[in-house]
Amino acid sequence: MSAADRASWLGQIQRDRARRLELDIAETDLRRRRPQGDLQIDEDNQEEYREPPPEVKPLIDMFPGVSAALLTRIFERKLKATELIRLKEKSVTDLDQEDRVFKMTESGGAVGFKKTAPSLKDWGPNPQIWTGCFLTYLAAIGYLFGDKYPKAVPNLLMFMRQILDFAQTYHWSEAVLPLALNFHQYILDKGELSTDSYLVTAQFREKYLRHNLTLPAKSPPHSPAARPRQARRARSSNNETECTVCGLGDHGASSCRKKK
Repeated sequence: MSAADRASWLGQIQRDRARRLELDIAETDLRRRRPQGDLQIDEDNQEEYREPPPEVKPLIDMFPGVSAALLTRIFERKLKATELIRLKEKSVTDLDQEDRVFKMTESGGAVGFKKTAPSLKDWGPNPQIWTGCFLTYLAAIGYLFGDKYPKAVPNLLMFMRQILDFAQTYHWSEAVLPLALNFHQYILDKGELSTDSYLVTAQFREKYLRHNLTLPAKSPPHSPAARPRQARRARSSNNETECTVCGLGDHGASSCRKKK
């Protein structure tokens, strides 16, 4: 190698090294200035491509619309109550059209992020979505921990029943859903699957189930169609001289002119 070639080669190495250093500095600065929520999304994206544990793999076939990463979070006891909505059954079309947000990095590349966490409105105006997601969660808990913690699923079922009972009296979106999510998160934070009860405590009930959030009272059902029959029976019993031929009540059948 000639001296000129060697100098050119060394110069290229230095330029490549400087470029890599520049990219590293830019990426570090980008991560420093990026909101914490985006960093959490990065971690979620990394989980999507992680190999699931052997205990989780059978669940992937049982719940084809649920990501392996989410099932892994259930197994590792990292699931958050607000993530239950990700257990909602999705069709293939829904999965193909899943919205993503793309952000440009300073190095010119594009990074895809999942949409931000769902709001309370995404859960719908009634318990249907929450119930379906919670039942899927119960099935996963039962499969993963049922042998070691036999009380877990029955206790969670009683919690679900209590929430559905509350929904008969209080507004779902404004009272019962926030109660369900926050108390479930309280259970998850405690990390106990062997506790004797998951019933909502008085402290949580008083905080979320306020009197001004009760549903309007339902009026008792009535049957207007029964009134004419009752009236006719009343007239018949009160007027023994009602004519059976013409229906008038001022004469009997024997003196009815219509008969003639």
